Amino acid sequence: MYNFGRANLISIAYSSILIISLELLFLMLIPRIYTVVNTLPLLFLSQILRIELFLFTLIISFAFFLFLFISNFYSEVISLKLVLNFLTISLIVFFFSILLNEKNKKKIRNDRVIVYLTLFSLLIVGLLSFFFFSENEQNQLRQYLNRFTEEFLKLKDIPNNIETSSLIETVVKVMPSINIFSFLLIFLFNYYVTKFFVNKLNFQMRYSFDFFEFEIPKIIFLSFNIFFILSTILPSGINYLFLNLTIAISFLIFYEGFVSFFNSLKGLEIQNFLKIIIIFLLFIFLGYLLFLILFLLGFFINLKKIIKGLFNT
Repeated sequence: MYNFGRANLISIAYSSILIISLELLFLMLIPRIYTVVNTLPLLFLSQILRIELFLFTLIISFAFFLFLFISNFYSEVISLKLVLNFLTISLIVFFFSILLNEKNKKKIRNDRVIVYLTLFSLLIVGLLSFFFFSENEQNQLRQYLNRFTEEFLKLKDIPNNIETSSLIETVVKVMPSINIFSFLLIFLFNYYVTKFFVNKLNFQMRYSFDFFEFEIPKIIFLSFNIFFILSTILPSGINYLFLNLTIAISFLIFYEGFVSFFNSLKGLEIQNFLKIIIIFLLFIFLGYLLFLILFLLGFFINLKKIIKGLFNT
């Protein structure tokens, strides 16, 4: 049993109020980008609270949102989707805190934190998608993608007799892994933002973590290639499972390419924050092309390591 003193109980109470207030504020003021900013309060507190205090803060916050949903209070804002979303980010942020805590104890390496975070996110999102991503939600997504495609073709003056149903069906089936990829991008960016504010507000950082010390294990790279091959040769249906695994794991290859590109900017005598702004601006101007370039960079870095290992044995 935990024996909390008065100061710790006050910390849990204020932290819970902070999370609940900011989450509701984000929902009411900026609902369209709620999924972009919803991890900010949790990541901020995860860096300044002891891990057991942070756990109780998450439990109280989740219980509050669950109570609002069950009691049907403020139903226009509090939905099952919101409750599940908050549960998901709570589990992932808390697991991330455990990883950082273990890293501080030197039980795991710095570059394994993001690997384990990705695999855990894949597990959690996979389970939630299996149990809660119903056929009805898939149909809603299909309808949205159909409307979007029709409007896009009309805008570009392209004949609308082009067959797009197979592409739309593929996007629907791989949406869980696309969500994982985008979530991890936003998650790491938000962590960097909250780390900046923790330092600016003169709070004591509980964990040290170097974003730019990263290298994926060879087994992960080999798994990516095996999953990709299986997704192309297996019959329709089961192949989507391996395609989802391929896309989710590709984040790690992309991230290693990003780290390599970022470290190549070391010759520029500017702060890390400005380097990230430069890369962000490149994303704006180059879009998905930069994603592809960084992924290919990470892919060839790992391919080179595999080939080098073969010739050195």
